[in-house]
Amino acid sequence: MRRSLRDTLVVVLVVIVAAFIVHAHSAPTSVDIMAGSSLISNIIQDITDGKVETSTLIPPGVCPALYDVKPGDIEALANSTALFIHDYQENFTNINGAIEAAKNPDLIIMAINVTGNWMVPQVQAEAVDKIAQALGEIDPENAAYYAGNATEREQAILAHGEDVRNTLQDAGVDGVKVICADMQEGFVEWAGFDVVATYGQPENLSPADVAQLVNEAKQAGVALVIDNLQSSATATGATMAQDIGAVQVTISNFPGGFDNTETWEKAIDKNVNLLLGALNEWRQQHG
Repeated sequence: MRRSLRDTLVVVLVVIVAAFIVHAHSAPTSVDIMAGSSLISNIIQDITDGKVETSTLIPPGVCPALYDVKPGDIEALANSTALFIHDYQENFTNINGAIEAAKNPDLIIMAINVTGNWMVPQVQAEAVDKIAQALGEIDPENAAYYAGNATEREQAILAHGEDVRNTLQDAGVDGVKVICADMQEGFVEWAGFDVVATYGQPENLSPADVAQLVNEAKQAGVALVIDNLQSSATATGATMAQDIGAVQVTISNFPGGFDNTETWEKAIDKNVNLLLGALNEWRQQHG
């Protein structure tokens, strides 16, 4: 009789534990940190190495200022410990609207102040350092761990950037004249191109603006018209390139903007491959 009771208790205990495990695995995992872009979430994932869970608020293929926040984004933000954003996002209507809708009074908002295009290796390395510092502020117990990972990550970024720059120089990019979207100016100049002129969102360009750009580009002998993926419209760039006798190409400012570019390394490599492909096309057309 005692053995029967004991066996029954063991069975009950096993059932309870099993139910707890099933519940734990089936319950949705809360997001620890929301990031204002894939640039930020990519860095957080690198230097925390899984210690925190990260989600990206703004998808990488769209303009950060124009994204319509979804109910799922707000729910995730409501369950987040912190929101890491670029300092330029502080005044974005979609960001502030999401924060207000999330009704999370304990949400920590960290605005990362890094000047320049984050696809540039030196700028990316600075961003890694700033984000590691911010993580250390909200998670002091792991601050040293984040700082150590950040140092290693910065070294890897700069080393990869040097390799990429060597590839660009070997391809004869230095001094090649281009016009480009203003959001890409920093990266395109770092790559070695001579940026003759820049332009803003295509939908904001008047016919007179386009005519001036085309005229200036023709006089300078521009080879490429470089559009920004997140600015969406590329038809204007393609038309300008045709009028100039140049080649149009679109590159991305964020990891994940193109397929199979989920890391900074893959994103910068994709951009460089696109630029070199377009430059080779122009050279073939012009002997």
